[in-house]
Amino acid sequence: MVQQAQGTAGGRSPEDMPAWQLARRRQIIDAALAALADSEYEQVQIRDVAQSAGVALGTLYRYFSSKEHLYAAVLQSWAEPASRSFDARSAGLDPVERIRVRMRRVIRAFERQPRLYKVQVSLQSTADPQARALLSDFGRTAQGWLTADFAALGPGHDRDTAAMLWSVISTMLSDAVIHGGRPMADVYRLADRFIDLVEPRLRAALG
Repeated sequence: MVQQAQGTAGGRSPEDMPAWQLARRRQIIDAALAALADSEYEQVQIRDVAQSAGVALGTLYRYFSSKEHLYAAVLQSWAEPASRSFDARSAGLDPVERIRVRMRRVIRAFERQPRLYKVQVSLQSTADPQARALLSDFGRTAQGWLTADFAALGPGHDRDTAAMLWSVISTMLSDAVIHGGRPMADVYRLADRFIDLVEPRLRAALG
């Protein structure tokens, strides 16, 4: 269910904001992320996030149209710095090892922040169009990294292989984090096993 303020125009694009508004938006996102340290997503109250961020509830809704929109922005904000850091540090890695390291980092990130993974799953059913747009961007970005890593397989094959690997990881993470049906060690093992299966084709394509 979307927690939304009636009569507000929340959810302005960050590209349209001056520096002071971007700083306030960042402040709200940081407070929302911090709230997950003490509570599951479903228990987080948007008014408590506003209070922690030092803004009025109405002010928060001028930046985010709903709780779902806010937490989609939290996901995006949380993932982007890690991706930039990885790209900067992994330029010299063997292409196959680069994929393995990226996958382990993704899995480890959600292992350390399981409530954020639960947020991602919960937001799959959001009715808020702005939350859906940010969540789609999050998914496209994640698969885009992998598509680039598999580029040697050629157009179409790179995208399909990336989608399959992302699906394997998402399914295994859901089983481990949400359902408790398998240990996290299995998530790492099965991601590595998928890469083992793809490695001969990838190395042949790389020459």
